[in-house]
Amino acid sequence: MFEIDKLEFVGREEHLNRIISLVQKTNTLHVVLVEGRGGIGKTWLLNELQNRLNQIQLVTSEIIDCDTPIFNDAEDLCTQIAKQLYDNTYQEWLLRLRQLREDENHLSEIAYQEERRQIEKFLVDEINRKSRQQRLVFLIDTVEKLGQPEIRAEVWEYIANLCQQLDNAVFIFAGRSSVARPILERSFKEEELTYFELNEFTHEDVQTYIISKEEQLHFNLGKDLVEKIIVLSGGSPIMIEFGVEYAYREVIPDWLESEDIETIPARLEKTGGFEAEMVRHITQLRTSMDRLTLLLSRIYPLDSYDIANLLELSLEDAEKLFIDAQSYFFIKPVMSGNQISLHDIVRDLVDKYVWTDIDPDLEWRKRDSRIAAKYFEQKDYQLGPQKRILEVQLSSDDSHKVANIEFLIEELKQLREFNTTRWLWNALYADLTTGFETWYKVTNTIRTQAKKISFVKQLLTLLKQFEKDLNPDQKLRLVIFESRIVHALKDKSTTEHEVKKLEGILSEQSSNSSHKADIYNVLGILNTKLHLYDEALKYQQECLSLVQGNRLSSAIPRVANQVGYLYRQLNKFNEAEKYYKLGWDAAMEVDIPDKGLTQVMASIQNNLGFLYGQQKDYVKAEQCFKAAIDMWSSVESEREIADAEIASAAILVDNGNYIKAKQLLERALSRCDNEENDNRILCRAYFQLGLNQWFSAEVVNEAVWDVTQVQWDLNLLSLAQDALEKSLKLADKYGLEEELPKILHQTASVYWHLGFQKCDRSLQEQALKLNDRSYQTSLEYNDMRYAIDSLVGKAEFDYYAKAYENISDYARELSDRFLSYQNTYQLYFGRILRIEGDVAFQQANYDLAFAKYAQGIPKIFQDGGFGPYSIQHELNLLQKKIERLPIELAKTLIQQLKHQWQDNKALKEWCDQQMFLTRIRATKQPSSHA
Repeated sequence: MFEIDKLEFVGREEHLNRIISLVQKTNTLHVVLVEGRGGIGKTWLLNELQNRLNQIQLVTSEIIDCDTPIFNDAEDLCTQIAKQLYDNTYQEWLLRLRQLREDENHLSEIAYQEERRQIEKFLVDEINRKSRQQRLVFLIDTVEKLGQPEIRAEVWEYIANLCQQLDNAVFIFAGRSSVARPILERSFKEEELTYFELNEFTHEDVQTYIISKEEQLHFNLGKDLVEKIIVLSGGSPIMIEFGVEYAYREVIPDWLESEDIETIPARLEKTGGFEAEMVRHITQLRTSMDRLTLLLSRIYPLDSYDIANLLELSLEDAEKLFIDAQSYFFIKPVMSGNQISLHDIVRDLVDKYVWTDIDPDLEWRKRDSRIAAKYFEQKDYQLGPQKRILEVQLSSDDSHKVANIEFLIEELKQLREFNTTRWLWNALYADLTTGFETWYKVTNTIRTQAKKISFVKQLLTLLKQFEKDLNPDQKLRLVIFESRIVHALKDKSTTEHEVKKLEGILSEQSSNSSHKADIYNVLGILNTKLHLYDEALKYQQECLSLVQGNRLSSAIPRVANQVGYLYRQLNKFNEAEKYYKLGWDAAMEVDIPDKGLTQVMASIQNNLGFLYGQQKDYVKAEQCFKAAIDMWSSVESEREIADAEIASAAILVDNGNYIKAKQLLERALSRCDNEENDNRILCRAYFQLGLNQWFSAEVVNEAVWDVTQVQWDLNLLSLAQDALEKSLKLADKYGLEEELPKILHQTASVYWHLGFQKCDRSLQEQALKLNDRSYQTSLEYNDMRYAIDSLVGKAEFDYYAKAYENISDYARELSDRFLSYQNTYQLYFGRILRIEGDVAFQQANYDLAFAKYAQGIPKIFQDGGFGPYSIQHELNLLQKKIERLPIELAKTLIQQLKHQWQDNKALKEWCDQQMFLTRIRATKQPSSHA
């Protein structure tokens, strides 16, 4: 039991008794907020409350002190609350919280908030479960420090909402004035909330307090000193503590004993007041406790091992100091008593009056931070192997041990993140030049490799503390780094804002700025995210030009690969191939490729494979895909191997090789064992699997002459529906916005064919809604391919439904809105013309029908199409239509097609074939369109 526990509690009896009475009212929720300035006795009140409740067999939580750097958000407080419940509750909470934080960047905003509600519900249920056995009392101190400043209101809204769901619990919050009070008052009924404001002790209370302190210390202050402390402390408990305890420890200033009370105020006016004098003796550094106090004023909390290393003491001496320190009233045990911290008001006083006196040029503090940074860096590297050892155990141990090992890993991750934060803060404080480089390297590694965006944002907040002292170059690098974080987030408006910001910065940069290439690159990435491929290409080409000019050989392959990708998105295949190969040639100049370069080279081969596949050069495509898979295998990148298998399968689906495509897709799916980490790959794999099942479901029937007559294998079509629904669910859940347009449209197509063949109007209605959502989503995200495809889909569905009057409207909208994309997406412009032709054919307007076919079929031929939209499929249906026409009419229309197709040798030859077949038909029984 520490010294504070032994004191007689004075001056707060009314508050204390009121709170105890509230606690004793069972089966109700109650929230108590205690506010007051620093040093007024809030912590003391919580300690006494804990003691008295324990005496009457009412169990409380340990005092959760928010005055530690781990309380960044509401969930951090919930972690400490979960710790007070059952062991398995804490373990389960910690695992769920880690998953939530990893999902923050993976999930869509809707799915993320739903997962956040679920983890909150878990904690609420666990609190209510335990509270059915006994009333729960949670004591939470220094609540004004809870959460990062910019989200404190949000944190308190979360806490209020959590408390509202509890049945038999009391939350007692203590802290300085903050946003908590108005939010709690707005959230709770008058009978559910009690507010206290602590004020200074009365003269009588101070005398009672001092008497109690004297009895505790077996020490008599003397009447004169007591009167001086009463007057000078102003009724502040912490100032009384300073005066009494320092007199007992014989570090009290001589003037306090020797001078008259009348003359002391004049002296204090010159030195900063009584509070300044109560910490100024630390400047003499006479004891290890003085050194520890200085250390804790900046680096906290600390355990005995930390103290040994940072104060260069033996572990034995450090452990003794750790124990002795806790006898001082201003030292607080935190983190279940395993660490100590300085009372926040004392920390403020030391910073204000001690450091400014002994270290005006900051050199002392910088030296301490250099030592601390080195120590925490070493500690950081020691924690890494510990985590790997646990992970090895996780993969080899019995299943009943798995949960505990997972929990230990999560605790270790939390510890390492906290340690990393302290390392980087001290590195920045010690030397902003080298510290910034360390911060940048570590944080960028976490961003690119661990991809823990929530932790990266915490480290960004940490750096912001030093932002005003950064030089212009560092500030620019920080802006660029933040923009790269935006790329990892889901918010479209934030991305657009970031583009404008970077464009403004770019216009201010000199022509020789060393960061221009980085700005161009990020602008390219952000515009790609917005599907503004022309803009993205412009910036990436500027970036490539700069890295080539500066002979940055390591950067050329990556940027050239991005340029090639953008040309491919714009269907400029020759240019895409040129830049892919440029990147490849640059990479080949490196004698010993590292893992990063190997991954870029594999990506180039994968992109080339997809490009050749789109150009129907399947031999070269397969060769490139194999090379990509071999390269990714060499660096054990299972996720990327799966990506290459999916890309290869997509080409096989287009080529009609459905069996091999299915095998590749199933292999890719087997490589993905974690939905949270592999959601994008799983989404793409299920999408391609859905297409594969759909396209392979067509029942071949030589008699079919119209698309509405095509029959499908309903079992395969249902499998396609299942795969596409899985893909859509993943895209919605994880906010994969760039995947949504195509998934929505192709899922709509499968729903439509199922509904049409089964005469299920509800499925068709769902198809219309999904396709309309695809169209709107495509427009929102500038995905012109699927905006056009889904618009043509509307025409196709209306053709099936015989709503022929709508078709011309869709054709007009396609022309008015998307005409500039005609050369890029010829397949869809060809299909809308073919649909118009089919309408005319159904209405026996054969001249118009074949005029439309004459325009549309060459466009489809130029693209080649795929699955049910392949050029061969289209020509087969056209052939069957011709066979239904009277012989002479058929000949005339074939001649018209041939005339229109003079410049297309393959289509001319097809016309000749149809003419010959028509002549053969003329010798047999004639047909007529029915």
